[in-house]
Amino acid sequence: MPIVWRMALIIYNLLILLIAAGTVCMAVGISEPLSYINAVFATQENRMAAGGVAVIILIVTMIIMGMLFKRKRPAASVIVDSDLSGQVSITVPAIKVIIMKAVKRVDGIKDIRPVVTSGPDGLLIYLHMMINPERNVPEMSQSIQSIVKEYIEKIAGLQVAEIKILVDDFNAGAGKNTGK
Repeated sequence: MPIVWRMALIIYNLLILLIAAGTVCMAVGISEPLSYINAVFATQENRMAAGGVAVIILIVTMIIMGMLFKRKRPAASVIVDSDLSGQVSITVPAIKVIIMKAVKRVDGIKDIRPVVTSGPDGLLIYLHMMINPERNVPEMSQSIQSIVKEYIEKIAGLQVAEIKILVDDFNAGAGKNTGK
């Protein structure tokens, strides 16, 4: 949960604590909390301000409740094998690691960002990469496609339907070196 929402949750809990303490005071016969409440609602301006604060608290409460009940989605996975004895799956982040290892075998790559999805005929792989400008783009792309396909099929046991490559920003100095 982000720090902003944690702070909102702390403030919200303090308000609930204040309301509970006021209720306990009134239950044991101390009437000061009731006089404070009457003073707040005595004028039109105070009622408008109290209504605005109540609306804000209501919205924050609904957002926090939504965050508490939101389930964390498991990592997307692809089924490698399924038979009567069970099922074997591999996560998309694991496939990306395999792709990164395969790409390290190709010299001249500055940076690569893989995107992996599963299609009816196998994996659809999209590689967004930066390469050294001295390299031949068609030869390098073909080499990368064949190496990645071979690695995925050999190591993960998955069929690769398509590998698309986008070569971008030859002159970018920033970016980690994933080549040799």
